[in-house]
Amino acid sequence: MSQYRVRSTGEVKNQGEIRRDNPNVSLPRVWNDNVNEALGIDPVLIAPSPELSGDYKVAVRNGVEQDANGNWVYAWTEQDMFQDYTDEDGNTVTAQDQIDEYEARQLANKREKMVVTMRQARLALSQAGKLSMVDDAIAVMDEPDKTAVSIEWEYGSTVERVSPWIDAMATALDMTGAEMDALFDDAKEL
Repeated sequence: MSQYRVRSTGEVKNQGEIRRDNPNVSLPRVWNDNVNEALGIDPVLIAPSPELSGDYKVAVRNGVEQDANGNWVYAWTEQDMFQDYTDEDGNTVTAQDQIDEYEARQLANKREKMVVTMRQARLALSQAGKLSMVDDAIAVMDEPDKTAVSIEWEYGSTVERVSPWIDAMATALDMTGAEMDALFDDAKEL
């Protein structure tokens, strides 16, 4: 939506607001420099948000400013993505608590999308030197997990990172969650 800076007040308004401010003026559908001059407004151009200085920072619109060419453009300010606050129960929620929750959600979303074919999984396990360990790991599992995992391993066509048996298999193969994530990333390329 187009925005304009009113020269007399410095306010930033959209076309609809300017039309409402000028009810007795017939305005064309497309505004050009002549219309802008008659209304005493300057178009505000979209300026890209700045490079952020670090993780967990966001760029927030902060009015308008003139660029080197004299055009009015979006002004930006950088803020922390997370700040300490007190919840409705009176508990302090720290920025670090929020960062941890955010990262956990990001990881969960990433893992939801990690799906590979059984061929890719077997090739990745082979390259990691873990393929021969899978049957042994399944053999020592307790029932009913042993049967379920065995069926998944032998007859499944795809493997989802979020499948419950994947975490059990990671433990049996002496792999961390991050190592299993890396294995899925590698498998996608095979």
